[in-house]
Amino acid sequence: MEKKRALLILCVTMIFAFVFWRSLVFLKSGEVSILRSVTGLNLHHYHYGIFLIFISSLIFIFYKVEKYSVALLGFGFGSFFDGLVSRLLGLTARIVEINDYSRGFFPTVLLFGVLILFCVNIYLFFRRKV
Repeated sequence: MEKKRALLILCVTMIFAFVFWRSLVFLKSGEVSILRSVTGLNLHHYHYGIFLIFISSLIFIFYKVEKYSVALLGFGFGSFFDGLVSRLLGLTARIVEINDYSRGFFPTVLLFGVLILFCVNIYLFFRRKV
């Protein structure tokens, strides 16, 4: 894919993500998402953005599928950066942050294990037979 087209796809999907999340928040303001009500996790589009960046990186690293990886990357960047500002402006007590960070050690280790297994499985499932 030529760089000019990749840049256009990246920019358009970043803007689309911004418009999508802002519209969704405006329309659904005050409602608890189904995922949050089921899992109890405090997920935001910031987190979805990180996940999409991760997935697009795997697609590109293993398969060089530029069109889809660039589009996912753009949507992931748009989601991440739209949520980043509110996270940076959020005011919390430092002691609460440290407590939450410490409390999350084992779930984080588990998450890293799952991500590594996911990467290995993606590689094994889609590897090209030579």
